[in-house]
Amino acid sequence: MIARLLVKTIVGSIKPNFVVIIYGARRVGKTVLLKQLQDELKIENALNINGDTEEGRNAFSTTSEVRLAGLVENYDLVLVDEAQRIPNVSLALKIIIDKFPHKKVIVTGSSSLELSKGMRENLTGRNMPYILFPLSTAELAAETETYKLPYLLEDQLIYGGYPYLKQLGSLSDKQKYLNSITDDYLLRDVLQLERVENAETLKKLATLLAFQIGQLVSRHELSRTLGIDVKTVSRYISLLEKSFVIFGVGSYSTNLRKEIAKSKKYYFYDLGVRNALIGQFLPLNSRIDAGALWENLLFAERMKRQEYAGKMVKYFFWRNYQGAEVDMVESEGQKMEAYEFKWSAEYYRAPKSFMDKYGLNVRIINKDNYLDFVM
Repeated sequence: MIARLLVKTIVGSIKPNFVVIIYGARRVGKTVLLKQLQDELKIENALNINGDTEEGRNAFSTTSEVRLAGLVENYDLVLVDEAQRIPNVSLALKIIIDKFPHKKVIVTGSSSLELSKGMRENLTGRNMPYILFPLSTAELAAETETYKLPYLLEDQLIYGGYPYLKQLGSLSDKQKYLNSITDDYLLRDVLQLERVENAETLKKLATLLAFQIGQLVSRHELSRTLGIDVKTVSRYISLLEKSFVIFGVGSYSTNLRKEIAKSKKYYFYDLGVRNALIGQFLPLNSRIDAGALWENLLFAERMKRQEYAGKMVKYFFWRNYQGAEVDMVESEGQKMEAYEFKWSAEYYRAPKSFMDKYGLNVRIINKDNYLDFVM
């Protein structure tokens, strides 16, 4: 069982009268994380509620203070898995921490839409949200000698970081698993969030975005290709984001006349899911999208690193109307850094207009130095 970095982050910041909420897609290891948190907190008398079961939903969906008190009063730790499946869960959690402010309460959710809405309504200022991602390079490093990590890179780029993959020996088994979770879990969770008129159209949209990682995305173009209106495209993209399938990166601009200001790029939290959507598991030396995979991996891995470190970071790309571009602009408070991601050893010259305007050098991240960047 791979130790998750988020455990120490949560244990180091957990406090009374707050609910810890762990968001993340299905199968990224949230249930295992709850067990690791219980072990790290050294609390044996824990109540475990599973929102995927009828028993768990029936036990925890009440708003009766008497029933909830009777349920949790003999436990020091309350763990609720897949909380978004439980009606009135946020109100139940509020009642519990109001009555038992010193109990530790940790919940997980596979989608952020309904769960976070309820938390805002009932637990404003009293919840501590975190995201659990697929396995990070740093987590893999804890199980692997450092000198071997570059040899795992191709596996990360093609099969991603879902924990169960580490138990599968053959490439065909990995591919079958990724196909199954893409269809049966990730997209199913999206469909459960809101009414979706055409599930097949949603999957086609996800597939189109999979082909466009690292590229500017036109919602109008997606609308024409799919035969649906732009508002529906925007709603479906939002659902994919809130189910932790994709994340968007906006453009950085302080000069609206010279710099692109409204465009977005989209990346996948997990490249195994991305490659499953397009049915492409060929080795890197047979692919034309290695550069796009590299860019996606570095965005996702950098995000994991900073999120697990508890940093408040924003991510952008930069591009002007002449086509000059910088892959990542990272902003943390008043501090900014700029990076260009290069899979191959091709020459790169940072845009003079960017460096002159923002006073930033652009650091190149390649296969030789990426471990420092992501770990």
